[in-house]
Amino acid sequence: MNIRKILIIAGSDPSGGAGIQADIKTATAHKVYAAAAITCLTAQNTERVFAIHNSPIEFLRQQIEVVMDDIEFDAIKIGMLGTVEIIDCVADVLKRKAKVNKGKIPLILDTVMVATSGDLLLKKNAIAALKSKLINGAYIVTPNIDEAEVLAEMKIKNISDMQQAALKIKALGCLAVLIKGGHLNFSDGKIHSILLDEKNNFHRISNKKIENIKLHGTGCTLASALSCNIARKMDLVSATRKANQYVFRSAVKNLLVGKGSLVLRHF
Repeated sequence: MNIRKILIIAGSDPSGGAGIQADIKTATAHKVYAAAAITCLTAQNTERVFAIHNSPIEFLRQQIEVVMDDIEFDAIKIGMLGTVEIIDCVADVLKRKAKVNKGKIPLILDTVMVATSGDLLLKKNAIAALKSKLINGAYIVTPNIDEAEVLAEMKIKNISDMQQAALKIKALGCLAVLIKGGHLNFSDGKIHSILLDEKNNFHRISNKKIENIKLHGTGCTLASALSCNIARKMDLVSATRKANQYVFRSAVKNLLVGKGSLVLRHF
């Protein structure tokens, strides 16, 4: 059976709504095989992050190396990294290993910095390393508004600002940028995201805003759905639109599993 395969490098969410758990659910829903290397263990639930325990660096390195020695992947999705040391480790391994059929495996980088609860998931001193070692060389980077403001070093208030920020982030060395607009309030009651593609064309990705709910795991799920679509050799615009539609459908049919944020219905 010829099945597409993705490698997920990210943190674990024991509540199941985000992180590696959401990534694997998303891949399974897309009929894509998911392997996973865990960067960080978190103690969190739908309300907040209580503690973070980072994987020992040499063990993280070994996790990635052994699966890449064994399996040929069609895409790599990176989520929570946490520290400079983890970024250095992941970047070093991928620089040596991320080749399939003499070509580079597409790297989808979700620049996870802050959880839905507001808890910090990337140390501030790690941002420079993220820019130079992983954004530089990624196929596509998928920041939300807050993350894009940090990466582009500017405030974002509207579509024009999103486009300008995307250009600044792309100048860091990635091929494409998707800035997710869920944290902005648009006058038409929709959510608008901006995709800057490989040829420097802008595309607006839109959907209706689901009012008065707080969702957990949308960023992880979107980047994983996008990774699956890219692994299946879709063009970038189609891959992004279909990933956005999947997240929207999963959000509309949300689940209340705990006392805090709602979670996506991945299946």
